Amino acid sequence: MANVIAEGTVGKRVLLMGNEAIARGAIEAGIDVMAAYPGTPSSEIAEALADVAEELGFYVEWSTNEKVAFEVAAGASLVGARSMVAMKNAGLNVAMDTFMTLPYTGVKGPMVVVVADDPNAHYSSTEQDTRVAAKYAEIPCFEPMDQQEAKDMTKEAFLLSERLSLPVFLRSVTRISHASGDVTFGDITKEKSKLGFNKHWKLPYRWAVYGPPSVAQRHVWLHEQLPLVKAEVEKSRFNKLFYVASDGSMSEWASGKPKAKLAVIASGLGVSYALEAIARLDLGFEVPFLKIGTPFPIPTGRVCELLKSAENVLIVEEGDPVVEEQVRSLVGTTGISVKIFGKSAGAEDIKCDKAGVSYGLIESVEPGVLPPYGEISSDKVLGAIRRTLAIIDETQDEGEAGVDEARESLRELVAPRSSTLCAGCPHLGSFFALREALRKDKGVHIVNGDIGCYEQGGYGIFSREVKGDDSDSERYRISSPYEILDTTHVMGSGIGLAMGQAQAGYRDGKIVAVAGDSTFFHATLPAVANAAYTRANITFLVLDNSWTCMTGHQPSPTTGKDAIGGDSIILSIPDVAKSLGIEHVTVVDAYNIAESKEAVQAALEYEGPAVVVLQRECALQVQRRTRRRGPAATYVDEEKCIGCRICVELGCPAVTFNAESRKAGIDEILCVDCGLCAQVCPQDAIIDPNRTTCNADS
Repeated sequence: MANVIAEGTVGKRVLLMGNEAIARGAIEAGIDVMAAYPGTPSSEIAEALADVAEELGFYVEWSTNEKVAFEVAAGASLVGARSMVAMKNAGLNVAMDTFMTLPYTGVKGPMVVVVADDPNAHYSSTEQDTRVAAKYAEIPCFEPMDQQEAKDMTKEAFLLSERLSLPVFLRSVTRISHASGDVTFGDITKEKSKLGFNKHWKLPYRWAVYGPPSVAQRHVWLHEQLPLVKAEVEKSRFNKLFYVASDGSMSEWASGKPKAKLAVIASGLGVSYALEAIARLDLGFEVPFLKIGTPFPIPTGRVCELLKSAENVLIVEEGDPVVEEQVRSLVGTTGISVKIFGKSAGAEDIKCDKAGVSYGLIESVEPGVLPPYGEISSDKVLGAIRRTLAIIDETQDEGEAGVDEARESLRELVAPRSSTLCAGCPHLGSFFALREALRKDKGVHIVNGDIGCYEQGGYGIFSREVKGDDSDSERYRISSPYEILDTTHVMGSGIGLAMGQAQAGYRDGKIVAVAGDSTFFHATLPAVANAAYTRANITFLVLDNSWTCMTGHQPSPTTGKDAIGGDSIILSIPDVAKSLGIEHVTVVDAYNIAESKEAVQAALEYEGPAVVVLQRECALQVQRRTRRRGPAATYVDEEKCIGCRICVELGCPAVTFNAESRKAGIDEILCVDCGLCAQVCPQDAIIDPNRTTCNADS
């Protein structure tokens, strides 16, 4: 048995990570095809399915980007297969073109789109709430409150997609995807999908958006599905009305009770937080509660029933006020008299008659009692309930004061720290070589970064305190690899920005872009072609470590392995760059700093687009494969060390420095004997007697 999620025992309880629970739900639904691109916090979904794909007889792939992954899943669906695609929040941006178009034609086999959002941006460049995208695309959206629902909703999403002939969206968040909980297994669908293709399936020219009857008519068809979606949502078991007592116990819903002071509507993980907060507060009255598992569309019948049960309603959800805005709209169109609290600030409820005509403003809504940014938590929901009740009762809420003081005192005890590149990471050599090459010219150079392990080159974690200034151009000393990148936005953006800077006429310094091997294939190929086509005077460094490391060491087109560990071809980045029209292409060993520096200098001096591929396999992967044991051989000859700290500027966490003795040292547990520090030491004080490199297989 490769993985517990493949077990067929119905009723078995297993502790699963949320992403594993989603994978189990897909297995129970009888998945045929799974496609994804690695992206934290979503990566483990495809990883878990890849573990059992051969055993259970379905297909899994790591695609080159999210748009390709989405289209692979969509193509499988059009011939009747049960398909799923998974990505992180930012990945949906890459797939957006096809994502918005596919609902116009619908699907044949069920297709589930799983997106793991990242509130508080633990692993991301934005906090974007992708439930908005489901609303934008006009397709139903599920949002689980825990790991059990993550499994159950995934299975139900396949069934709903099949009934509606629409892709169905499942939105997870970091605290669901990367936390674990008990999951009870259901039965696994054994029946295989019947494959076939009919271009006139139920509608003429079904899959050709531009074919008859027209794009506009296809949009009409999509709108006609909305009543069907709403009917499904109204009867969904994931939307539930109940009462919560002061002790946190829940009781069945009963109509006709007197109006409560406060009711709660909560969606997804917000349900768990709200229930915990109510139990902790001991409010002294029963709270009408609506649990929403379908944030779009909301179950309007149940929402209206909840709204009539209380004078005030608090809406709790992770991310943007997606549910809240739909509820506010419903209040306006139904004329129900109730005050809404949530994330909105400075808004006002518009009271309308039943025809939808406004007849004046009712009392203004207080500024949001929940923040519209960052993560929520049971503490934040507890504070929101307190603030709401204080506003209702016109009292002062001081319940959070003691908590805030305690948090401040704890902050003083915690040393701030950030992540670093691993000991022996080849990117350390690449960045050091780039730094040395740029020092030859006195200009204000621009190094445009990208997304991957190497993005840490813009974290500035070794930097001195820096205050902003308003000068047009300013050169700053690069004292470590963690302050070498000047821009970092999204995957593939570095080379595009570099071209814009060059074509705008920037001449104050050299213009460089940096990307990894996985990102090269994910998002830079059109930009590389554009650089050749427009003859942009830029230098593009591709840091090729053979894996998609930042998200958990998934294979990439340079690895030679597929998603389930089988052998595959290795795509040559230099050959691809040349085929796209780049004439100056150089390949160097990232562990050879002198060679790398020379290659980068030559590229910087070249007129036109130049590509340097710095190759060396990820140090962690080599260690795992070779199972290296014992301390490192590299050490510092203290008699030769003069305390210049240049080895420290390499940024390797295995290099230490004693401030009292003014001597460098080597952490023999972390060190992988890559030899980089020995190369940068001007006194030859760092000794590697074995001359071992991290790429050696013995």
